Amino acid sequence: MSLTFLRRKDRLVFPLVRVDDRLLHGQVIVGWGQTLQLCPVLLVSDRVSRDRAMSQTFRQIIPEEQKGDVISLTEAAQRWQRGDFKGTRAMLVVEAPVDALKLLRLGAQFKELVLGGLHFREGREELLPYLYLSEWDRTTLEELRNLGVKIRCQDLPATKPVPYEE
Repeated sequence: MSLTFLRRKDRLVFPLVRVDDRLLHGQVIVGWGQTLQLCPVLLVSDRVSRDRAMSQTFRQIIPEEQKGDVISLTEAAQRWQRGDFKGTRAMLVVEAPVDALKLLRLGAQFKELVLGGLHFREGREELLPYLYLSEWDRTTLEELRNLGVKIRCQDLPATKPVPYEE
């Protein structure tokens, strides 16, 4: 299923790589996952994948039809390289821009990154109501752009994407 109100230039590229500091929550599972019939929905995090209890909690909130999981950055990159995501409507959610950069450097050759939610914290400045960036975030995003990654800001699939520009 594709959203007919998305113009051709705004079409999403699968697999999606999304940055969201809240990880998996209703906006990701329902707003993105169910609306776009995403499968699989993967939380890609070294921090969470090492914590058995936290991993299990996140696995339980993902509906069965989305075939969700919690995996490390290395595992995600290996699966990307094997072609596991080709022909799927996969979404990989990372916690921060630096995780997206690590994922790319590990071999996941994605060409687009969706900034979906980086919320207020000390040292971050507002770019959009759902997007606050630190200097470190900006530096990392610039490096991703220099590596050929197109970055778009978009909290929900129904909202118009905003191209990220420094």
